[in-house]
Amino acid sequence: MNKRREMQLALQMVSGYGAEFSAWRMPGTDPEAYTNTDSYVERAKLAEKEKFQMIFIADTPALTVNLGPQTPMFPMDPMLALMAVARETMHIGLVATLSTTFNYPYNIARQFKALDVISHGRVGWNAVTTSDPAAAANFGARVASRQERYDRAHESIQIVQSLWGSWESDAWTLDVEGGEFADMNKIRPINLQGQYYASRGPLPIPPSEQGQPVIFQAGGGSEGLELAGKYASGVYANPYDIESARSRD
Repeated sequence: MNKRREMQLALQMVSGYGAEFSAWRMPGTDPEAYTNTDSYVERAKLAEKEKFQMIFIADTPALTVNLGPQTPMFPMDPMLALMAVARETMHIGLVATLSTTFNYPYNIARQFKALDVISHGRVGWNAVTTSDPAAAANFGARVASRQERYDRAHESIQIVQSLWGSWESDAWTLDVEGGEFADMNKIRPINLQGQYYASRGPLPIPPSEQGQPVIFQAGGGSEGLELAGKYASGVYANPYDIESARSRD
């Protein structure tokens, strides 16, 4: 008997025009779609109608193209774009990239958990280490070694997931008559200290319908595979042949 396998469809949202960077000049295209939130919402609603499972926004925190002839590669801010989409959709998953190197774990945890609650449990985090010198320069930093970047990623994801779990599932009591908004015995600090990151916690945000956001991973090589194997429920990969694709399966 053949084992049934389902295809999962995802829409990658780029900059308002699609992945072809001259599309902004096509007849009928809104040249200002880059800053038009409605364009992201419109595409997301179409994808949801056609049963796509998720929307994915890649991101590098830097200007990476020549804006003379080309459009930007990413929305202005992935989290804000998905916030707009979350309010206008009901079912489609929402996945954004955020760097483990140039963001503190607490900020990552708070942003994604808040969006997950607002969207009723539809959010995922694509955790990447970021190796672009232009991105590093925007934070007054250098590109760290591959080993350091992945060591940071392990610490970041562990702290983020611990912060997401700092509320027990029934901690939000909303006991109006008894005067208890939440049970503080079920909301606890995490007190994690690593070589690069630390956080006390807890988050001031209750669990979403799915509990906590889903982890995705997009880095390559043995370090990326190890990170994905430990934490990720999904992997974004660009294999160039069947053999290399199967090695990621």
